[in-house]
This record gives sequence, C-alpha cells and structure tokens, in this order.
Amino acid sequence: MSIFHRLFPYLPPDPLASKIFSMFGFKPKKIALYHQALCHGSISKPKYGNNERLEFLGDSILNSIVSEYLYENLSNKNEGVLSDIRSKIVSRSSLNRIANKFKLQSLVQTNLKGEIPESIAGNAFEALIAAIYLDKGQLLCKKFIIDKIIIPNFSLSDLEKNISSYKKHFIQWAQNNNTSYAFKLIAEKGEPHNKSFQIGLFIDAECIEIASSQSKKKAEEAVSKKACISLNI
Repeated sequence: MSIFHRLFPYLPPDPLASKIFSMFGFKPKKIALYHQALCHGSISKPKYGNNERLEFLGDSILNSIVSEYLYENLSNKNEGVLSDIRSKIVSRSSLNRIANKFKLQSLVQTNLKGEIPESIAGNAFEALIAAIYLDKGQLLCKKFIIDKIIIPNFSLSDLEKNISSYKKHFIQWAQNNNTSYAFKLIAEKGEPHNKSFQIGLFIDAECIEIASSQSKKKAEEAVSKKACISLNI
C-alpha cells in the first residue's frame, strides 16, 4: 500500500491498477503513467496528459527489444531477414491485433465520435509499453514484450518463411555483400492488353535466374524469389 493510501485509508485503490494486474500480471506503482498511456489526444485538458509522448517512447523501446530478441534467437540470419521479421512484429496491424486481444480499446479514453479506429488501441498499446518501462524498469518491460507480445503471437520460423518482398530482401543482401546486380528485360511478349515480361537477374554481369509475369514489377519479384532460394539467402 502506498503512503498516500496509508494516510487516507478510506480512499479506494485506483480501479485501473486492478485491471492492469488482471490483464498483464503485475501491479503498477505509478498509476498516473497508465492513465496517461490510455488517454487519446482527443481528450481536452486530461488530468495526466495524453499518450502521444509515451507512444513515441514506446515505439522506440519496442523496436529495440524486438531487435535484441531477434539478434539473439536468429543468430544465423542476415540483417535483411532480421529487419523484415521485425517490421512484421512491430507493424501497425500487428499491434492493433494484439491490443484488441487484450481488449485495450475498452480502457482507452477518447472523445472521438462513431466507430473508434483500431489504431487508437494500437497506439495506446505502444504508450503502455513506455509506461511499463518508466514504472517497472527495463527488465520487466523486456519480459512483458517477449512473454506477452512476441512468443504468444508470432512464430519466428513462419515469419522467416513469409518474406514480404523478395526483391527488397535480395537488394539488401547484395548491398551488404558489395555485390553488383541488375534486373534486365530479356523479352516482352503478347498483345498490348495481355503482355508478358521476362526479367533476368544478373550478378557481376552473369544471369543467375529468369522469371516472367504480366508486369515488370511482378517479374522482378518472381526472379528475386528464385535467386533468394537458389542462393539460400
């Protein structure tokens, strides 16, 4: 019990503290931080301030801890793979989904009218991470992110398989390895409304893979995927 509640025992504990405990398994010390984390910028003159500054800090903390976790657990993966996996974990859609899983939207204070966008809860979730960091310290915040965000919601092996852009992944690998490369149009076939583009991927002036598709962009993505598989990158 805090000094405040020892001096004023007739005052009930803040109900938000018990909600935080039931949701996340720890007791807040500085409850004002959690009120601020759950206060949207649409609230006029909030008692504890809105969550915009905490969201900024939480975003940085989340990226840092996720980066460290991936570095330690995927020791054989290059920078491009690690960056791609991290972007999926910390993406807005991922944070919105996890925030909804915790029913965080029911705790967020807002003056917005109509249906509340999912991003409001996702932003508050980042702010909540900052509140935990400032209230409970780096170690508990790291444990929270690993145990409540990463492990229950993501399979690293699945994320590794689902690279969002093979072209981006290949280019990152080439730049990291000082390798010269080029995507070249080899052939263009078909009628104007139904063209097929054949793209070759060259490394050091040697064509290593060829792929075709109905657009140059898709053909470059396809040939990049073939190259990533053949080069095991």
